[in-house]
Amino acid sequence: MPYLNIVTNQTVPDAATLLKAVSKTVAKAAGKPENYVMVSIEAKANIIMGGSDEPAAFLDYRAIGLPADRTEFSDVLCSLITEHLGISGPRIYISMADAERQNWGWNHSTF
Repeated sequence: MPYLNIVTNQTVPDAATLLKAVSKTVAKAAGKPENYVMVSIEAKANIIMGGSDEPAAFLDYRAIGLPADRTEFSDVLCSLITEHLGISGPRIYISMADAERQNWGWNHSTF
């Protein structure tokens, strides 16, 4: 049920490795089973932030229930993006949305 979409204006040289690392990290940081985590990456997007086209990323996180300490969760995600893509924290925005169970479909039903 946790879903993280990473949009960046950078190329992602090894997307498979990044996807696996993000999946494990999100599961651990969110306290959710990894078998429910979905991650996607959109590389080379047209992004400008603060009037600059320097490396940047937008992370869209959605789940049924958000981590209690969202500041720590933000730190974990920013650190991961910095480590793998070289994008600094001030150039990363993160949106976190808490979905209601009945509004999250899966396996021909909802949660």
